[in-house]
Amino acid sequence: MKTKNILTIVLTLVFGLNLFAQSFSADSKDGRNQASFISDAPFEKIVGLASGLDATVMINPSDVTENPMGKVKVPVNGIKTGIDLRDEHLRSEMWLNSAKYPHAVFQLTGIKNASSKKLNDGQKTKVTLVGKFSVHGVTKEIEVPATLTYFKESEKTKAKAPGNLLVANADFSIKLSDYGIKIPSMVSGKLNDEVEIKTNFVASDANSSANPCGACSPSKSNEKCNPCAMKKAEAKSNPCNPCAPKK
Repeated sequence: MKTKNILTIVLTLVFGLNLFAQSFSADSKDGRNQASFISDAPFEKIVGLASGLDATVMINPSDVTENPMGKVKVPVNGIKTGIDLRDEHLRSEMWLNSAKYPHAVFQLTGIKNASSKKLNDGQKTKVTLVGKFSVHGVTKEIEVPATLTYFKESEKTKAKAPGNLLVANADFSIKLSDYGIKIPSMVSGKLNDEVEIKTNFVASDANSSANPCGACSPSKSNEKCNPCAMKKAEAKSNPCNPCAPKK
C-alpha cells in the first residue's frame, strides 16, 4: 500500500477527518451577512440586528452529514435595535455584558434530518444543525433548523463573491434565563425571556485560509483535510482543529 494511502487512513482514523469536505468562510465585512433577534413582549416588540457576522464551515457537498464542523460568531457590540440608549443597556454588565463576553457563538458539531444528503447546485436543502451555542459565558447544546444552498462558481455567482458558495439560513429560539441573563424589573413586560434568533450568510470556499493543522499536515496536498480553515489569527486557539488535544 502506498505511503500516501496509509497516511490518509491514519489521519481519518485518528482525527475523524472528512477528506472530501470543502471549507467555506463568510466575509465579516459584508453587511449582508448578519444575525437578528426578536423579543416579542406584552408591552413592546424589539428587533435587533447585528452585522459583522463571521462564519467558517467545513462541509462535504456530497454528504452534509459526514463530520461537518464550523463556527459562527456574532459581535454583541454590533447589535443595533434602533434606540441608542437601549443598545447601551443591552451591552451593559446588567444584560449581555459585551465587555466580558464580546461574542455570541455557535459551534457546529453535526448535521441530521437532511432533506438531501447531497447539496445540489442551486437547490435548497433543509437540515438540522447540531452544536453548541454560547452567549453571556454560558454554553448549551442546541439543535437548529436551517436551510443550506450550494452554488457552484459561475459568472452569475462571481457577482456576489469568487469561488463556490454556501448560503445558510437558520432560525431558532433561546431563553435568556437559560444563559444567566436576567431581565431587569424596570423593563418587565418590555423584554421577553424567549428570544427568536435568525442568521443568514453567504460563505465562499475562495475565502478560506491555510490549514491550521500545521505539523499534522505533512504536505500541502493534505490541506483539504482542514475541518474549519479558521482565520490565521485564530488558528492556534481554533476549537475545531483536529490537531488540538482531545478533552
